[in-house]
Amino acid sequence: MQKQKLPMREIVILILGELLVSLITVGVYIMLDKFSHAVPAGCLLGSAVAIFNFIFLSVAVNRAIDKVMEARGDKEMSEEEAAAFAAENQAAVQRAAQGSYLLRQILMVGVLVCAFLWDGHFDVIATLVPLLMFRPLLTISGMLPKKK
Repeated sequence: MQKQKLPMREIVILILGELLVSLITVGVYIMLDKFSHAVPAGCLLGSAVAIFNFIFLSVAVNRAIDKVMEARGDKEMSEEEAAAFAAENQAAVQRAAQGSYLLRQILMVGVLVCAFLWDGHFDVIATLVPLLMFRPLLTISGMLPKKK
């Protein structure tokens, strides 16, 4: 039984996207003459949490898939049996993703609260921008052509 692997391609694209978003954010702050050490610190914090968020989601979903595949075993199935098995176990994988969702959202809100409380060390908006760009970056990575 082969274990599911982390989606390294998407992780690398997310890291590069978060880096680009952070550079743009820093550039905007420089152009507005509002730059301070708190801006790159906020970008770094927001980017790190967004990347961790995706990795945590991937691990939760992969564990659920591995558990379902373990229950399936190595036996051969017809297309109908495989479709029925997939439909029967789809809810378990969705529950695992949703179960980690609450924890991941609490983490992101906690990070924003910390950035707000330590306002001199982290810029709140610079922390928020990478967190907000998480989903659009994943959507873009899904549209990019994959190597065969």
